[in-house]
Amino acid sequence: MKKQPIEVRLVNQEGNVYHIKFPNLEIPVKVNEHLYYKMLHSPEYQFRSSDAVVKQTYSA
Repeated sequence: MKKQPIEVRLVNQEGNVYHIKFPNLEIPVKVNEHLYYKMLHSPEYQFRSSDAVVKQTYSA
């Protein structure tokens, strides 16, 4: 059985610290920029913004 990605939401950003809301947690988790970008590109997490899926844009 394939694992479903965890739906998380970016709540706030303060400098290079990102506040991410996980399901079943009342308080957002604070992560640094490096970990945030690893999570953003990982198939284990799906970032949501309100009702829309947040898509990462790639530029040269």
